[in-house]
Amino acid sequence: MKNIYKYALGVVAMIMISSCDDGIDSITQVDAGPDLENPTAELISPNGNVLIPFTDTEVDLDIEVLVEDDIEINNVTVILDGNTIRTFDSFLDYRIFMDSFQYESLQLGSHTIIVEVTDTSGKTASDSLTFNLDNTYLPSVEGETFYMPFFEGLYTELISESDPIVVGTPDIVSGGYSGNTYKGAADSYLTFPIDGLFGEDTFSATFWYKVNSTPDRAGILVVGNDVPDNRNQGFRLFREGNESEQTIKANIGVGAAESWNDGGMIDVTAGDWVHVAFTVSATESKIYLNGDLKNTTVLDSSIDWTGCTDITVGAGGETFSYWGHLSDLSLIDELKLYNKALSQAEISAMQPE
Repeated sequence: MKNIYKYALGVVAMIMISSCDDGIDSITQVDAGPDLENPTAELISPNGNVLIPFTDTEVDLDIEVLVEDDIEINNVTVILDGNTIRTFDSFLDYRIFMDSFQYESLQLGSHTIIVEVTDTSGKTASDSLTFNLDNTYLPSVEGETFYMPFFEGLYTELISESDPIVVGTPDIVSGGYSGNTYKGAADSYLTFPIDGLFGEDTFSATFWYKVNSTPDRAGILVVGNDVPDNRNQGFRLFREGNESEQTIKANIGVGAAESWNDGGMIDVTAGDWVHVAFTVSATESKIYLNGDLKNTTVLDSSIDWTGCTDITVGAGGETFSYWGHLSDLSLIDELKLYNKALSQAEISAMQPE
């Protein structure tokens, strides 16, 4: 009886094996043939110079390689600045290999990366790239021409990578809106050439501002010509008020006349950082505080830049120091200029969420 039972189990097993193989082609080994072609190596990433935020001095570099061979890859090596940083010698697909990885803490400067491949017959190939890792500032808004963040205690303007003329003894201190910040001082300000900063009849300025109501009035941003008391050219952004309220105002020279914008009021007692935006188009000037439009003035004509060569930051300067618009002792941070009149949407996008 036991023999009959074992025999029955064997028949069932044979049937099951036969059923599993039903419809499946058997595997036939195929000769790979002679190794005739050289392998290929491609460095997919990086593929050019690498830019990182201007506040950074290193990056975790993304590296991606692609290697192919007509028969079989033997090994792949990645070399950075003469040092082997990755080796591969085991492959799921013998003919095509792609991999990506990071090299940590690559420093600023010039670097060379090479990917090398050898196939099983000893033929080789390589691909290489020499690139720069740079932390150059990239404008965040179309039309941005000037950015002074007072980063690392410097007055450097990051788009041109140049420095202003420093008059007097202003300071850069901690506690700014986004790090360090400009702090005004008596008889002190910065000047910078305006070449290439503004449009023919349009421009904008934005910055974060923590007002110091002493003195009760001051110049903030001024572009004028060299004629004393002449306000028919350039512009003057300034403040006036008292110890509890300060109003940001503007004056725009339109050639044969001037235009006044009475702006908006800042509550001094709140002690808050306020985002100030000042825009001028061919027909209007506008002042925004924290993204809200405070006042619009229609211009009789477009702004006139005749005789204007420099912008003064933090004072009335050489062309608008009268009427008490002297140096501003307030804090100014993230100062930007544009060659166009910013839209409401663009200014709103600059506000914190």
